Amino acid sequence: MQRILFLFLILTVLLYFQHPVFPIQQIFAQNYEKEDEKAIKAEKERQKFLAEMQTLLDAALKAGFTEKEIREITVTRKGKVVHVWDFLEQEKLQQKKDALAKKRSKPLERYLTVMDIAEELESAETGNLDVLKDKSTFVGAEEK
Repeated sequence: MQRILFLFLILTVLLYFQHPVFPIQQIFAQNYEKEDEKAIKAEKERQKFLAEMQTLLDAALKAGFTEKEIREITVTRKGKVVHVWDFLEQEKLQQKKDALAKKRSKPLERYLTVMDIAEELESAETGNLDVLKDKSTFVGAEEK
């Protein structure tokens, strides 16, 4: 009896894998090398453009242009008019933001544990209680 049941089970499994109830979808890996190369190439081009704009401004300063004239310098890039001074200022601000973001987000060398989360919640609760205590401190007849 067990042999018949075993043979029936094996036969059922083999038939299932030949004609599955739920079709198995093929998943193909995506190649990101081309996208990475494009991103690197675009970054190099952007850095090159920034260097050219900086040398343009330096040359204008050496040539004796006034600050107002330097701020009005424009360049056409990919069919768009770019104000060089404003573009460089925006890039400097963006670099500062990126540097701050890198400082703030340091990679963790370990995973968060339940105790880490509990300690964070506890410290937030005590901070909230301190703020509430400061708000509700009475000085004489008036509330602070």
